[in-house]
Amino acid sequence: MDKCEHLFRLSVPEGCEYGGIMSLRPDYEGLVTFAQNKVMPIYNWFYYKEGFGRDLVWNLIKELSIPLGTKILDPFCGTGTTLLAAKQLGYDSVGTDILPLGVFVANTKLQDDYDMDLLGEEMRKLSSHKFGPATIKWADPGFLDMRKAFSSYARNDILFFKERIMEVEDPKIRNFLMLGLLSIVSEASNTKKDGGVIKIVQKRHLAPVRFLLRNRLKRMSKDIKRMTPSKAHAEAYVGDARNISLDKESIGACITSPPYLNYVDYTKIYGLELSLLLSSTEEMKHLRNTSLRSHVGAEYRKKELKSEKLKETLESIRETAAVNTKYPQVLEGYFEDMYLNMQSLYPVLKEGGTASYVVGNTCLPGITIDTDLILAELAEKIGYSARQIMVAKVRWCDVAGIRKERPVRESIVVLEK
Repeated sequence: MDKCEHLFRLSVPEGCEYGGIMSLRPDYEGLVTFAQNKVMPIYNWFYYKEGFGRDLVWNLIKELSIPLGTKILDPFCGTGTTLLAAKQLGYDSVGTDILPLGVFVANTKLQDDYDMDLLGEEMRKLSSHKFGPATIKWADPGFLDMRKAFSSYARNDILFFKERIMEVEDPKIRNFLMLGLLSIVSEASNTKKDGGVIKIVQKRHLAPVRFLLRNRLKRMSKDIKRMTPSKAHAEAYVGDARNISLDKESIGACITSPPYLNYVDYTKIYGLELSLLLSSTEEMKHLRNTSLRSHVGAEYRKKELKSEKLKETLESIRETAAVNTKYPQVLEGYFEDMYLNMQSLYPVLKEGGTASYVVGNTCLPGITIDTDLILAELAEKIGYSARQIMVAKVRWCDVAGIRKERPVRESIVVLEK
């Protein structure tokens, strides 16, 4: 028995009722992260480390025998990997995300049929502008000192370029240029994304904003020239995955990855980019409050969910003396939100349609939370059948100060209506 197989067996609770549909799938291990997309044209236009790889979508479409002509949904579409991958294979798709940043990035990556002459002209014009003071302000993200996050030169230059980009008349080219600017914001700053937080770090020899933007746009334009047009339609919308507003039985398959139960606030991790895209601090606060309850900043509303696995987990957490008192609250909120998502998806999904959820299990002091098993149990109460739980990755929890109880899994939970 190799190490992965051993860890997999250790990760499955004794007497698990879903043991018969669980399988170790190392072929998906490198695809449940953004690693593949980092080197792929178009997919790498914006680094979104919480995303998964293109081939995860392609492999699931093939493995689940999703017929061409099926419309695919991603209710947590992030920056649009499912939509772009489906479009490239000729499938129509639709996505929603509560963060406007993700929706903007996704829709820009889905654009094609550019006027390349006009794009080249606008890129040259943008690069040749003489600098002046910006007349617009950067929205305060509410948790970071912007004077420390950027040098005064970089902060002004980014705002200056945003103003010039907003003057471009062609909406497709304007979006393309804006995405280029958003994608270099972190690189031009004195910040570092570290786990679930942004840290101020003093970087030496930061490249000028003009240089970073020009090089990024050149690389992106090369991708467009190599792009193979597709007649399939794909589009993302700002929307809440807990309330899917689509026609009844209009979706044949769902491929998605909700935020992991890792207490990470995405409105903070991508706070710099969001605050450049949005116009006010109030919008940022609203997004933080209404996002999926995988972190302590989201609004809490208690609803009793009938899940034996969830009940056992909550009881174990409450019995652990050293536990943070916020853990049960976040846990209840997260699974209530996931229940609402699956419940909202059910009438939209065609009979026989599949819903594939990429999820990660979580470890807390003294307990491992089996997100994949709890979702499978909640889904069956709605009316789905749990078809497969494909375990892509299994490892010991590496969070400092947390005792090893059981290895944690990253899984693809496949449900069928």
